[in-house]
Amino acid sequence: MAADALVDQPEKPAARAQVRIVDTPEERVHRFTDLLSLIATLLGIVLVLLIGAYATGTTQGITSDVSGFARVLQRLLVAPVNIFSGIVTLVIPTIVIIDMAVRREPRRILEMMGASLLAFLATVIAAVTTIYFGAEELVNSLSIPNDEGELVVSLPAYIAAVAAMLTAAGMRSSRRILSWSWNLVWAAIAVAVISSIVTLPAALVTVLIGRATGLLLRWSIGSTADRAYGEALVEGVRRAGFEPKALVRADVRDEFAAVDLDEVSAAMGRTRQGRVYSLTTKENHHLLVVALDGDRHAAGFLAKFWNTLRLRGIDTRADVSLRHSAEATALVSHAARNAGVRTARVLGMSHVRDTMLLVYQRPTGVRPLSEVPAEEITDTLLDAIWQQIGHAHDAGISHRAMSADTVLVSTDDASDPVVWLTSWELGEVATSTLARRIDLAQTLGLIAPLVGPERAVDSAFRAMSDADMEQVAPLLQMIVLPRSTRHALRAAHTHALQGVRSEIIERLPGVEIEPENIQRFGWRTVLTLFLGVVAAAIVLASFNTQSVVAALAEANLWWLLASFGWALLTFVGAGLALIAFSPVKLPWGRAILVQVAAAYLAIAVPAGVGPAALNMRMLTKRKVPSPLAVATVALVQVSGVVVTVVGLVALSLVTGSEGTLAQLPSTSVLIGVAVVAGVIALALTVPKVRSLAAARVMPMLRQTWPRLSQVLGQPWRLALGLGGNLLLTVGYVGAFWSALEAFGWNLAVVDVAVLFFLGNAVGALVPTPGGLGAVEIALTGGLTGAGVPLAVASSVVVIYRLITYWLRIPLGYLAMNYLQKKGEV
Repeated sequence: MAADALVDQPEKPAARAQVRIVDTPEERVHRFTDLLSLIATLLGIVLVLLIGAYATGTTQGITSDVSGFARVLQRLLVAPVNIFSGIVTLVIPTIVIIDMAVRREPRRILEMMGASLLAFLATVIAAVTTIYFGAEELVNSLSIPNDEGELVVSLPAYIAAVAAMLTAAGMRSSRRILSWSWNLVWAAIAVAVISSIVTLPAALVTVLIGRATGLLLRWSIGSTADRAYGEALVEGVRRAGFEPKALVRADVRDEFAAVDLDEVSAAMGRTRQGRVYSLTTKENHHLLVVALDGDRHAAGFLAKFWNTLRLRGIDTRADVSLRHSAEATALVSHAARNAGVRTARVLGMSHVRDTMLLVYQRPTGVRPLSEVPAEEITDTLLDAIWQQIGHAHDAGISHRAMSADTVLVSTDDASDPVVWLTSWELGEVATSTLARRIDLAQTLGLIAPLVGPERAVDSAFRAMSDADMEQVAPLLQMIVLPRSTRHALRAAHTHALQGVRSEIIERLPGVEIEPENIQRFGWRTVLTLFLGVVAAAIVLASFNTQSVVAALAEANLWWLLASFGWALLTFVGAGLALIAFSPVKLPWGRAILVQVAAAYLAIAVPAGVGPAALNMRMLTKRKVPSPLAVATVALVQVSGVVVTVVGLVALSLVTGSEGTLAQLPSTSVLIGVAVVAGVIALALTVPKVRSLAAARVMPMLRQTWPRLSQVLGQPWRLALGLGGNLLLTVGYVGAFWSALEAFGWNLAVVDVAVLFFLGNAVGALVPTPGGLGAVEIALTGGLTGAGVPLAVASSVVVIYRLITYWLRIPLGYLAMNYLQKKGEV
């Protein structure tokens, strides 16, 4: 925020003393809740239209019942329709406009009128579109019979206009007049439906059109009346029980904008959720005010919910409302204070407009740890920080957002420093063990850039036992640290966090510390699953069910069983390769079960990722150092590629002219290969390209070569590893060839192998689970190109993928559960 954006806003003269307010100018806010409500309203319109068009029996029954009830009401009421129509079209708009004029909001009046006009036009357009382009069922659901008995589409545009006006006027809960106006609108709609002026679906659609128009306008241009600024902010502080003398905004990032602030208030502004103000009362008491706005709470709630789904152990509080969030924060702060933690007290709370205000005690004589020079941070001070964290954890309280700005210290007495812990907005009582471990990891992370990894780890070992430290170390990850701590670590040293891990390993010899996987999934996983669903839909939609069923009826069951047997053999081959290249002795059964369990992961990760991840996990569980485990897994994969290429060439030479690989590529293909090779060689002459290629290739070579040299010195291991990969490839090719034979088609083995390798390569390139969709399309296209009818090719591919992908998933699930119980993965 620019410095000139801060303005002094003296409160208007009144009976009370003048209040000096230093704040950003009141800005128009694009409320996230308005966008969500707009999306929900549009979905509601679609849902009502679908129900009205296709659930005709239900809607006609309701309309018939209501029409029968109308005759009874009309005897009791005198012209109810005209009265309510007048109220909706004249009285409600007049009252709301007068209220806005009294509040001196002329711009809001113009917005309301604009929203009404847009809603009126939108309803007219919707009616015309329905008449000329709507399906018969849709037109009937929105129509009523006229005097001649003909159906006429009835969408009362005046109701949509009033609904849009009330929506643009603000939130229903913000003013009582808006709440009563909405009640009258719904009453008028009920009377209109009962009087058969409009059908129930048409009435609902009309209101939703007006609501959507008002929300679209309100979100696009922003709103100002809901947040508490200026006089409303002062009134909120007074409701909390304090008479303000000055309010200065503290969460503005610009250094010139914060010239009136002390470093404690500025630090609080960097860590607190919402707007933060430094409050000076008329008694010259210095306090802190946190303003939680409803529009920010909705966006924050969704962000917390997303993190709860995505991350393990970071289950944030379910703050379903703004008041709930403020009360929960006050509860955690109070519980921490009772547990012996030195923290600021919540002195008062109030609710004004769409803002909750919390008034906090402001610690005196302290400064944030982030502002303390390294030479003033003594071991005694570090021990005091760990002690305060221990007090909270002993009472089952977690902080969840420990940073150098949430820790306030007083270094006047070096022998007895005073430490305060603040900002408990994300804290939790009765918390989990994992949440407390994350607190400890965050504390270690915030200390490291201030005093260095060595002193930070020393202080941690003074506060924790070796066993506790072994549990905390795997959580030293950037993802669990607050943003300010991540920035401090990057500014201190590129590999500062790695330095902390190295210091811990030096003090815990023989203990392998691997980062704990606390991320359930990321955007890549979401994209992978989405692509998988799309691919599955495309594959299933492309099948001719009748042709596939007819082909399956003619399939040879014994060949299908043989295909399944070949598929099971792939697990043995993959297990042998891992056993051969592993630096430690692995049980044969467990190694093969890990390959079976990898089939379960194939439902959520791209092809080839699952086996590599589980192999890596099994090796690290057996105390194999991470670099060596990575080298082993890489060696398994490289040997698989070598076996595939060499086996394909050898197979083509043995089978002679029967295979497609026996023929040399055409001249155009050879020219294309030569051009590609020339472009690559030319690109490698550029230093930057060469450096980039070396940066990608050399680390893998450095990791793989030491292990490869060891394996080369043990011929039996090399032979076993290559044999296992060969068995893996033969198993897949055999399963594919047997599936083809089951339908009475016989292709050369080399041709079947080429098609398999083609499908395998395509599946590895497309980031869908198990190559779903891409493998099926590639194999089906290859078979049809080899002369197999499309119906038979589709059946072969379906059976092959059923055997080598889908049927293996339940087996993988059972193997995964067994291995997890045994602690192997």
